[in-house]
Amino acid sequence: MNKKVKYIFVTGGVLSSLGKGIASASIGTLLESCGLKITILKLDPYINVDPGTMNPFQHGEVYVTHD
Repeated sequence: MNKKVKYIFVTGGVLSSLGKGIASASIGTLLESCGLKITILKLDPYINVDPGTMNPFQHGEVYVTHD
């Protein structure tokens, strides 16, 4: 059987708390309930920018873990 890979991109601005993660998880759950195999990847496309030094209104909360 020849299965084609399909991609769904959920995008938005840099403003935090817009619900992009919840929307992605909901779409994934709906597709998974239809029998599809789902993999979710999160990208933080900051090139040469340290989000820890950005204004929280631009980026949202920053959590630093010890790993």
